[in-house]
Amino acid sequence: MREADERVRRRIELVALIVGLVAALCLVWLGAKVGRGGTTAFDANVRQWIHSISSPGMTQLLSATTSLGSQAVVIGVSACLGILMFLKRRGDRALLVVATMSGAEVLLSILKKHFHRQRPEPFFDTRLPSGYSFPSGHALLSFCCYGLLAALGSAYLRGRIRWLIRICAAALILAIGVSRVYLGVHYPTDVIAGYLAAIAWTAVVAAIYTYLATKET
Repeated sequence: MREADERVRRRIELVALIVGLVAALCLVWLGAKVGRGGTTAFDANVRQWIHSISSPGMTQLLSATTSLGSQAVVIGVSACLGILMFLKRRGDRALLVVATMSGAEVLLSILKKHFHRQRPEPFFDTRLPSGYSFPSGHALLSFCCYGLLAALGSAYLRGRIRWLIRICAAALILAIGVSRVYLGVHYPTDVIAGYLAAIAWTAVVAAIYTYLATKET
């Protein structure tokens, strides 16, 4: 049984590393395209389409949604999750939360300074956040935070409720990304880059976590 479990974990490590590598390569490719201005038409067309379906009710909804991806909310949710894991005597998972979110913050800072892309003209007189545009911090941090929350929270559950939690988390992460484009504070490629960076980072963390768990057993 132990050998079977170890084989499963090895497969998880391999898949995670492959996914992380593919996401990282896609991020590099997208960054190069953005740097050369190769995504200008795509960004403009998507921004125009999203803005064309705007309404007062949609603006209120997505303004509230975007706040769920703010740094303050994401840090607060992550801190609560880490504390909960610690109280459940799962120090390894508490450390996983800390490592994932702190690493995501560092990665975000490095990428923004490297690409130093200026933000677009906002819609609805929305105040532009400080800092650079590429990648979207809301997209990157919400993916790491709510993705981890769904993964750890649903680990104690089985059946449909487990998948329902994960689907809801994915929908929230996607909605946060769309809200950034809808409000006009990010280009679509900023949001895509945020997701790619998050996938690459969480895949690396998952591979390391699985490897260390195998060593301990």
